[in-house]
Parts: sequence; C-alpha cells; structure tokens
Amino acid sequence: MLKETYTLNNDFIITLIGNFDADTVNIMKDDIEKYSKLSTNIVFDLKQVPFIDSSGIGAIVFLYKRMVAKGFSVSVTGLMQQPLELFQMLFLDSTINCYQSIDCYLETSPNLQVAS
Repeated sequence: MLKETYTLNNDFIITLIGNFDADTVNIMKDDIEKYSKLSTNIVFDLKQVPFIDSSGIGAIVFLYKRMVAKGFSVSVTGLMQQPLELFQMLFLDSTINCYQSIDCYLETSPNLQVAS
C-alpha cells in the first residue's frame, strides 16, 4: 500500500495504491484519526485500488460520519471492479458521493477556483 495526500482547491485528497484492507487500515489508523480532525472536504482517490474489504469501507465511513457532522463531505473517486461492486452492493454509492475521476469531482466541487 502506498499513500499520497495533497490539497487541491481546498479539498484534502488521499490517493491510495494497492489493497485497502485490514492491514492498510491498521497502518493508517493514526493518519485516519488526524484526517477526521481536518476542517475541509476529503476525497479518496481509489483508481489504483484493486481490492477493498470491510476495514477499508469502515475507514471511509468513519471519516464520512465525522466530516458530515462538521459540515464537510467525503467523496470517493476512481472506483472500479471489486471496490465499485462492493460500494454498490452496500448502497454506499447512494450515500457517499462517487465520481469517475478527480477531474469529474473537480467539475462539481463547490471549492472550484477558476483562474482569471
């Protein structure tokens, strides 16, 4: 698992590469707690995640609940194959905003800043 974070248009982007499973969540647990204290929207970029299990789903839902309570959002981009099927099976795609890509997210982002 490789993780990269950055800020884009005042949103906090978390890019994961590899499986988002119990091992990954265990490694990231301190980071996930820190992310829950942010005051910004959070976007998970999962385009390079071939597999997600209940622990990965739990981490996303954990952040979703905390951010929504503070008036922010958690979105997911790049879902494909097994992660997409699991999101659909759990109906998470009807609760958590899902986008094909970061670019698609940015097109609808309320924080979009257009250069003048």
